[in-house]
Amino acid sequence: MDRVEIVHLTFKPPFTTGSFNRMVGTQLEKIPGLRQAAISYWNQPLPDKVQPDEKVILIGDNNLSLQQRAWLLAPERWRGNRFNGVTGRQSLIYLWGVLEMLPRLRPKIVICQDNYKFGALLRQHIHWPCRLILWQHGLSYHLPTARAAKLYSLKSFDEVCVLSRAAYHFDRERMPAYEPVVRIMPNWVDINRFKPAPDAERRELRARWSLPQDKPIVLWLSRLVPKKGAHALLQSWPRILRKCPNAFLWIVGSGDTVYEQYLRSLIAAAGISDSVRLQGAVNPEETHTCCQASDLFAFTSLVSEGFSLALLEAMACGLASVASHQASIAETYPAESISLVRDANLADAFVKPVTSLLSDVSKRTEMGRVAQQFVTENYSQEQVLALLELYYRQQMYLAGNHLSHHPSHHPSGGGQF
Repeated sequence: MDRVEIVHLTFKPPFTTGSFNRMVGTQLEKIPGLRQAAISYWNQPLPDKVQPDEKVILIGDNNLSLQQRAWLLAPERWRGNRFNGVTGRQSLIYLWGVLEMLPRLRPKIVICQDNYKFGALLRQHIHWPCRLILWQHGLSYHLPTARAAKLYSLKSFDEVCVLSRAAYHFDRERMPAYEPVVRIMPNWVDINRFKPAPDAERRELRARWSLPQDKPIVLWLSRLVPKKGAHALLQSWPRILRKCPNAFLWIVGSGDTVYEQYLRSLIAAAGISDSVRLQGAVNPEETHTCCQASDLFAFTSLVSEGFSLALLEAMACGLASVASHQASIAETYPAESISLVRDANLADAFVKPVTSLLSDVSKRTEMGRVAQQFVTENYSQEQVLALLELYYRQQMYLAGNHLSHHPSHHPSGGGQF
């Protein structure tokens, strides 16, 4: 492959499920004026309909050296000490592949998509003018300060991008030092795909998904794991049904099979199987139709999040939304566009906000209209990608002038693995 200007390090390839790796794929496709590539880990045959793409470089388990194989057999503590806290087998193989590939590509920008532990190791092995950027999608800094001081140091990065001011505050309060410049770069939504559907199309979508035509549909769409809080909404559902007996809860997503069985037991114990469906996973290309077929979106996450893409997409489709109160949501959206729920895992926390909107069609419609207009005006794919392209060109200019957070691009240690 020819040299590229920008390399994205995303462990999961852009063609797999997951929000930020797929958004990397969008950047590769929708910013054609820049030579970009993604390096990802993949150790199995390509899925059907996925063609080899020179913009997506896949690292597998082949061609490991004897020394690398020895490290994989070493105690985890040794691996962590040697590789800045990176200990997992797949993560190490991915890291080694990245360190081998980058000198061939010699990019002007390397973007670590959440791989904050890679920073110090990458800096040791980059011998050319290159800006190293951490794109922090989540809220990862959770260790006590004393333990985190070395492992979570960000001094190897030239800049850090976060999704919201709240995400920055969350991390900053947990870091002994937060050295690089921080920029807020939000998620975006394709408003040509995520948009309200006309009534006739909405009826067709409900028929396609075998949803009731005459019931208000509450959509929950996320990874099916405990921290996303589907059980908090299910716990409230019997009381919601007493006030809105026609309501139907549509839970879309997959993840933790043990958690899924727990949800099924809650449904059975409450006797609400006629008004709840666990859909399982859907193709990411179909998620917009789930929103378009529904009346209300429930975002019940029990942990702080940087910038929910699922919520953004639902609002782009004109859905009124009930969401657990989070700083990132409160700072992003106007109050009239969303109903926020404090203390989301308190018993029956979602009863009043959900029934209030299910019982008031005009209020629900107006909230959805305001949400859709706000998202369209501020977070469309075209707007954010234009800002991203400008940002990348600024960073390339800095790289071209040898301007880095570090006085030297040369390694201070390391070596081959």
